[in-house]
Amino acid sequence: RNKSLLLRIIMNKLTARDAITTQLVFVRHGESYGNLGLPTPDGYSEEDTPLTEYGMSQAQALADYWFDGVEIAHIYASPFSRTIQTIYPTAQKLGKKIELMPDLLEYGSTTAGCETERIEKDFPLAIPCKGDTSPAGGTMLLPVPESYEQAQARAGRFIEYVRSIYQSGETVIVSTHGTFFSYLVRAALNADGKETFNSQIDNSAITVVALRKDNAPLLRTANNTSHLRTK
Repeated sequence: RNKSLLLRIIMNKLTARDAITTQLVFVRHGESYGNLGLPTPDGYSEEDTPLTEYGMSQAQALADYWFDGVEIAHIYASPFSRTIQTIYPTAQKLGKKIELMPDLLEYGSTTAGCETERIEKDFPLAIPCKGDTSPAGGTMLLPVPESYEQAQARAGRFIEYVRSIYQSGETVIVSTHGTFFSYLVRAALNADGKETFNSQIDNSAITVVALRKDNAPLLRTANNTSHLRTK
């Protein structure tokens, strides 16, 4: 395999032809106890289910395989242990902080993620959420139950927030959840609804969407698990 070639193809830098403003690398969290229907380990809440041992190995494979030679502007993550754990080896490799965003919570979440004490103790590279609102404008707690329209608005708000900050071809990593993944990709692709675009996303897979000046985004790769085929 030629990893450098693969990276150049998928995440090449800004060109006049593509007129890219931002590249979004969406990452679904690795395998969790919740994915397997296993009891949540002691010390974690029912919603804040952590990664399994295999999920941790997926997170490490993600860091080992991707992002060599790719300049990353920022890392965002949902404030749950499993999403932070998934991107943490990558943040360590890149020497980057992880900004936690309530707008990236899983669809229908009833809590605001893992407790600040756990974040500060277990994830020193993570920046906890401050106050009652997300930097993108959303609140820490989601509507219960959350409607499709509310979730899609939340995804769109996050995409517009990132678009307003990064406009010179920067690459941004976004660590989130399986169900909310489709909402984010639809928002990034300007897709109208479930009938327009839906997706199957495997644990620790990446999907890359390039935003462009002409507002015609590019789907560069979807549900890519190349890093797992090396194990």
